[in-house]
Amino acid sequence: MLQNSGVIGVPIFFRYLGNNEGDAKMNEDRYEMFVNGEYVGENTLYTDQEDATDILDFLDKQGFHDVQMDVEGDHIMIHCSDKSEAERVEAAIRVFAKNR
Repeated sequence: MLQNSGVIGVPIFFRYLGNNEGDAKMNEDRYEMFVNGEYVGENTLYTDQEDATDILDFLDKQGFHDVQMDVEGDHIMIHCSDKSEAERVEAAIRVFAKNR
């Protein structure tokens, strides 16, 4: 005959969330964006499919084909050849950051 001890047994399963590629993304990645050294805004990546280089794809679709981009830690550094182009890129990036 089994006795009831008054404790309800509920199995609890824990999964170690290490640095495995198969693990779901737990936090958003945030990048500060700069154009020719000037701070423009932040870019937050909300899903695993997003990447810091998505901004370069966006700029290309907006007609900016000659910009260079580097990702340095949590900074996205965009380099433009001249000041007028840099101003237009800054405006486009501000729109990109707002719409995200």
